[in-house]
Amino acid sequence: MRKLLFAGVLGSLAASCAGSDGADQGGTGGASPSGGSASATGGTTNATGGMAHSVTGGAVSTGGAAPATGGAQATGGSSPTGGAMAATGGGSTSGAAGASGGSAGSVGGSIAGASGASGAGGSGGNQAGGGGAGGRINTGSCTESKSTGANVTGSGPHQVTVETNGDKGINEGTIFRPTDLGGEEKYPIFVWGNGACERKGMANSAAMAELASHGYFVVADGKPNGGDPNIEMSNDVVGMAKSLIAYIDWAIAENDKPCSAYYQSLATTKIAANGFSCGGLMAAGTSADPRITTWGTTSSGLTSPNQNFYEAVHTPVLVIEGGTSDIAYENGKRDFSELAKLDIPILFFSKNIGHGGDLGSSRGGDFTKINLAWLNWQLRGDETATGKGLLVGSGCTYCTSSEWEVMSENL
Repeated sequence: MRKLLFAGVLGSLAASCAGSDGADQGGTGGASPSGGSASATGGTTNATGGMAHSVTGGAVSTGGAAPATGGAQATGGSSPTGGAMAATGGGSTSGAAGASGGSAGSVGGSIAGASGASGAGGSGGNQAGGGGAGGRINTGSCTESKSTGANVTGSGPHQVTVETNGDKGINEGTIFRPTDLGGEEKYPIFVWGNGACERKGMANSAAMAELASHGYFVVADGKPNGGDPNIEMSNDVVGMAKSLIAYIDWAIAENDKPCSAYYQSLATTKIAANGFSCGGLMAAGTSADPRITTWGTTSSGLTSPNQNFYEAVHTPVLVIEGGTSDIAYENGKRDFSELAKLDIPILFFSKNIGHGGDLGSSRGGDFTKINLAWLNWQLRGDETATGKGLLVGSGCTYCTSSEWEVMSENL
């Protein structure tokens, strides 16, 4: 379907690339989802020595015994990440709240379910972890990510954590993410393919850490220290992109799981892909996916024009090359011209510093600075000097430098 970068010089390209490479259950009002809720219709919530209440849909029925006036409010076991359970009506509650957050308590006679998949019942009682009003049903399970111990930093406001996860779909990738999760900021998703399609997640660690430090959830292809065979270079760039697509699938799913460390921390409608050399072809293989917001290539490009490929592209594109001394330069420039004909917003930057440019330098060099500004613009709508303003118009220093070749169309 498509030819890859300079198939005739595959060996030299792979060597060049390798050399250049340096993450509540429940229903409304405590209703009972399968196996997860606090109580069933007509069931009783028993506390040791306390009063029985008939619960329907989370509310104490009129047939249940009323709490004793002035009865003591006993605080039950507390959720590891959420509020404590409370019982009204003289009895003490010994049951622990659900395992994954939320709170259970009586509010005006109605019981809000405690969140969690496996809350323990009170002594002699039936209280299991249920969902509070408006809670989400977690139908999946979560695997805890493990830190690699890598000490990486970037110029952005976030500290960076590098980790791996054993789940299928992510177990062959390396995650670079802002250390702080769970706040108001939602992090766009960015996936990266390495030079020579080498499955070594730390190959471009300086560049990946720089992006993550500015608030991006980054997954680089390959385990931190490698070990898996390289992605096979073929004419099927969509096939080459399978691992990058799997990382996107996994991240989106994790964002919707209350048990996940990444729950509601990712901007799942803001997704980008890029890659170096052969890894750029992996990124190109994601371009037809409707979830992709933008993609790009770094020292990369198709061997020959392919209209079927170009016409499947539906998002803005960034092309960065290392000048005429870059083995991929002519291909990348040709891709720029072909995509520009199709009314695709596209930018082209090139500096004559060779294959991969300064990608392996501190903070990922200008190549990464350009990529970051592009992501800020396309994924966050940033039109200031940290986004569009760095790449277009009077604030674009690359545009006025004799060392840089800059082209744009359809912006």
